[in-house]
Parts: sequence; structure tokens; C-alpha cells
Amino acid sequence: MEEFDIEALLSSNEKTIIRLLEDYANVNNIIAYVIDNNGDLKSSFFGNLPTDGIFEQISEMKNLNKITEKHQEYNLSYADAALRVSVLGQIVGKVCCIEPANRVNGQNFGMISYELGQHSRFLKRLIESVGHLLINEHGIGNFMIKYPLEVDDIIDELNDDDSVALQQLRHLSTSNDSIISAIEYIDDNLDKHLTLDQVSNHVFLSDYYFSKLFKRETKLSFSVYLNARKIQKAMMILKQTSHSISEVSEELGFTRMSYFSQTFKKYTGYTPSDFRNEEYLEI
Repeated sequence: MEEFDIEALLSSNEKTIIRLLEDYANVNNIIAYVIDNNGDLKSSFFGNLPTDGIFEQISEMKNLNKITEKHQEYNLSYADAALRVSVLGQIVGKVCCIEPANRVNGQNFGMISYELGQHSRFLKRLIESVGHLLINEHGIGNFMIKYPLEVDDIIDELNDDDSVALQQLRHLSTSNDSIISAIEYIDDNLDKHLTLDQVSNHVFLSDYYFSKLFKRETKLSFSVYLNARKIQKAMMILKQTSHSISEVSEELGFTRMSYFSQTFKKYTGYTPSDFRNEEYLEI
């Protein structure tokens, strides 16, 4: 497994990007920083920090993504922009801009948020442009972290109980934008043979990070969720139409009817024909 190392990019070429961020923050009287997809801080806080101790408190937070939702609780104006590595086609983190409220007294907060949005988008383009040059110069391999496949990761995949996956779908809830987008993409393409790579690329995340995030948010692995949704739709088609089992299998992107039947029984406890013939069974 590999993951892009945004911290290595920031520190490359004697910290070229870090020095640019620091200068920009000081000149524009804002505070800027960079986090990865997990919300971990990958740079310092750049700019003229207030002396009220709030940033010491923030820097101790395990997940700085919380500031996105709760910046007003910290009395901060906030904006961010996602950072994407074009050669990978992945979002690798965010550049964030904030302004303590005590600096903007008497000013329109809507205008401050708009200006911070402009700053964050400019810094996004700056980091991505300089990063592209550094990656071309040094090679993408110098900015990748290689993770060994851990036993826990394998166990996570084995822990999914196929027989309760359909029940899990009924109670699924997530507020994560990437996972919501992925689920919508899956639902729109149940007739295709989708892969983890295809869906993770659609939401601009690495397959490794996406699979961990998907399991955390849905409590199901990607493969179990995908098959459960296909079987859920198959149940509806079998009950509501006269399509043959072979046609249902093809409609849902299964390459072999025998595999469709095996999967259907694994998730429901019934063969497709038994399920269709049992009138008392509910969808």
C-alpha cells in the first residue's frame, strides 16, 4: 500500500513551499496551514499568531478537520481549499486560512470569509504548481510512503458479516462528502463492474485511504457494500418485474449467473428463484 507524503512535498528543496506559505501569510496578515486527508497538521501555523493561546490549544487537536465545522466556537473566520496531485489524480489534503475574530472587529464577516476563500484558492494553486515542478524534478517515488499490508487490515476485511450487510444498509448514515459522493456514484452505476480504484479515483482519493475511510463511515468494506447494494436492487427487480434471473444478473453487472446466484444466497439466505417464489418474503 502507498500513500502520498504531503509533508515531504512541503519540505522539499529546502522547504520552498513552506517559505512561500510563510511569506504569503505574513504579507497578507492571515494565518495559513496545511493538513492531510486525516486532518493531521502537516505544517506549522504561518502568520502573526494571536497571543491568547488559542493556537496552542488547536495544535494539540488530533483532527484539525473539526475546525471546518466548529471554527466559530474558536472565534475564527475560516476557509480552505483541497490540494490535488495531478499525476496521481488524488486529493492529498487541504490548505487552510483563518483569521481571529478580534482582528476583524467592525468588518463584514461575510466579506472576511470571501477574502479568506480567495487566499486559500490562491495558495492551492501555488502549492499545486510548485509541487508539480518538484515532483517532476525528483520523481513521484520520493513523495510516497509505502505501508506494509498489516494483519489488522486483513482481519478488517474478514470481519464483515455478509448475512447482516443488507440490514446495515438500512441504517447507513454518513456526513462525509467523499463517501456520500462515492455512494451516489455506486448507486448510479450498479449495472457496471465497479472496482475500488474506479470509485476512489472518482472522489480523488487513494484506494488505500478511501477503503479505510469507507469502512470507517459505513461499517462495511467497499466490496461488501457494493455487493449488498447490487443484491438489494436484485431483490426489488425479482419481486417487481418478470425479468429472468439471467437478465437480472446481467442488469447488475455480474459476469456469470452462477456467481450472481451464489452471491444472492450468501447475502439473503435464498437462491434468486426461491426468493421470487416466496410471497411472504419482504424486501
